Amino acid sequence: MPDYQFAQIAIMHYENGMSQQEIADKFGLSKMTVSRMLQKAKELDIVKTSIKLPFTLHQGIANELLKKYGLKKAIVTKKVDEETVSVPELIGRVYAFYLGVGIPDDFVLGMGVGNTIGQIVQNLVPMKTNNLHIVQLMGGLSDVTFENPFTIVQETCRKLNAKGTYFTSFATVENRDLRDSLVYNTSMGQQIMETWKICNKALFGIGAIEKGTLLSPKLVEPGEIERIKREGAIGDILGHCFNEKGEFVQTDLEDRLVSIPVSMLRGIDERVAVAGGEFKVRAIQGALRSGIVTDLVTDEKTASLLLEAQ
Repeated sequence: MPDYQFAQIAIMHYENGMSQQEIADKFGLSKMTVSRMLQKAKELDIVKTSIKLPFTLHQGIANELLKKYGLKKAIVTKKVDEETVSVPELIGRVYAFYLGVGIPDDFVLGMGVGNTIGQIVQNLVPMKTNNLHIVQLMGGLSDVTFENPFTIVQETCRKLNAKGTYFTSFATVENRDLRDSLVYNTSMGQQIMETWKICNKALFGIGAIEKGTLLSPKLVEPGEIERIKREGAIGDILGHCFNEKGEFVQTDLEDRLVSIPVSMLRGIDERVAVAGGEFKVRAIQGALRSGIVTDLVTDEKTASLLLEAQ
């Protein structure tokens, strides 16, 4: 059949708004035949799908980030002049969009902590999923807000009709023995460890020590933060502190931290960091150097500074 007839039917359907049945009646065809012809029109590039995203991306800068830092994927969003939203809200909204359209069946998603991750959850559109499992990657905060890991997992499960595995402990405890007892010697700890092992994607923010870590000040004393700084730490991922070279630093906090171990985190295929803001550039660069991050979601200004950084 000549290509022009495929094009003719495509125009009737997509531009003139005619239904498949109306087109079938006009040409003396079955509705199934018209449906197949419309599909064939796509295969022949007669019909090309173009989707206008509800935000603007900068693919050029994203490609440069991939090359410089060896990332698998980078999403860099532009902030248009009239936008008054904060960077965490902007990039959280963007990744909520991609998370909502990219969740496969039979999937285990690990969720972190912080304002940006909370923004992702707040912007998720409720939908039905098939056998989606959400797991908390670290203990909770003392503050009951949308930044709390427990709240993040709970709300994600509600919006995506998913099963949740929770860690009811705080993110830090008194000492290493208590941490080990909670993580390794309780049924709750063993259950969450087993879920971490089968996690398909980890979603987390990046903390900047200079502006305070992702952890609540009630869980990390100011004096302890100062000691962490003296150890050379500049940022943290899920409470694990790292230095400028991307090396994880052994501190007293590490011994008290109730969080997925770095070694286990590395075993997760997709490790998505969602972070932005000029004050976080140094910390984000350290996180990228650590090799933990496979995918980065950030804003254009932060991405540009990351490319300029030595």
